Amino acid sequence: MFILAGMNAKVIKSANIALRLLIMVFTVWFVYDRVFQEDGLRGLEEILSDWHNNTQKITTLTILLLLMVLNHFLEAIKWKLLIDKLEKISLWKAFSAVLSGVSVSMFMPNRSGDYLGRVFILDHTNPVRAILVTIIGSFAQLLTTFLAGVSALLFFLPAAFPEVFGENRWMFGLMVFAAGSAIVLSVVIYLNISFFGNLPAFWFGKRFSRISHFTSVFSDYSRNELIKVLLISSGRYLVFSLQFYLLLLFAGLQPDYFSALMLIAITYLLLAFIPSLAITELGTRGSVSVWLFGLYYTGAGNWGPEENLSVLMSSTLLWVINLALPALLGAFFVFRLKFIRRSNGN
Repeated sequence: MFILAGMNAKVIKSANIALRLLIMVFTVWFVYDRVFQEDGLRGLEEILSDWHNNTQKITTLTILLLLMVLNHFLEAIKWKLLIDKLEKISLWKAFSAVLSGVSVSMFMPNRSGDYLGRVFILDHTNPVRAILVTIIGSFAQLLTTFLAGVSALLFFLPAAFPEVFGENRWMFGLMVFAAGSAIVLSVVIYLNISFFGNLPAFWFGKRFSRISHFTSVFSDYSRNELIKVLLISSGRYLVFSLQFYLLLLFAGLQPDYFSALMLIAITYLLLAFIPSLAITELGTRGSVSVWLFGLYYTGAGNWGPEENLSVLMSSTLLWVINLALPALLGAFFVFRLKFIRRSNGN
C-alpha cells in the first residue's frame, strides 16, 4: 500500500482504478489461458465428458465445490482472528480479502501476491504490519503441511525403498529421529514466534526502532491463539486433502484411503518447498503427483499410463477448483482494494 502525501485525490482514485482493472484483466487472462489453451488440460474433457449424466459424479463435483468454499472460509476465519489485533473486520470482509489475495497471487512468485491482495482491503492498518501478521497464518499452514508430509515420509520411504530401509534398520531409526526432531523444532519455533519480534532490537539496538515497531506484531499473540490458528490450518489441510482423494475417485482410480492420503501429504510437502510462478505451478503440481504415485504403485504391477493420466487430471482439476475459480471470484473484490492512498488514510 503506497501512502502518499500531497497527491491529488482524483489522481489517487484514477491510479487505484487503473491498478484494479489491470489485476482483473491479468487474472481473467491467466485463468482463461491455463484452462482453455493449455495442452495439459485437454485431458480433462475425458473425465468431465459424462459428468452431467452421472449422478455420482454430479454429487462428487457438488461436494468438491462446497469444500472449496469451506476451504477459503476457514482461511478467512483464521485471517480475521489474526488481523483483528490490528483492525477489527467482519468475516465477510475477511472472506473477500482471501479471494482478492488469490486473484493477485495468480501472477506473482510463490503466490506472494496473496499478502498484497489482503492488506490492501484494510482501511487503517499499516500494510507492513498487516503483511507480517498474514505471514503468521501462512507459517501455521506451512507447519501443518510439514507435519503431515514428514509423518507420511516415515511410511512412504520404507514402502518405496524396502531394499534400503528393510535391511538397514539403523537407517530407519535415524530417519525417525531426524523427522521427530524436525517436527518438535518447528512446533517450538511456531509457538515461540514472539521471539522474532525482539530480534531487530537485539541485533540493531535503538537505531532500528522503526523495524521493531513493525515486528512487534509477532508478540501480540498468546500461545492459545497460535494453537487456534494451527487448528484452523489443520482443518483446511484436511479439506483440500479430502478434495484430492475425491478427485482421484472421480477420475476412476480406486486407491486405498491410507496410501492416498500418505501420497497426497508428501505431494503437498514437496510443492510447499518448490519455488514456482503461478504460470508454471500447474505443471509442477501435475508432475510431482504423477511421479510420487507412480513411484509408489509401479512395483505392484497395476499402474500404467492411464493411471498416471488420472492422477495428472485430478491434480489439474484440484487447481481449477481451489485456485482458478476463487481467482475469478476474487477479481470482483479487487475493486475494493486501495493500492494508493494519501497519508491521512483516505
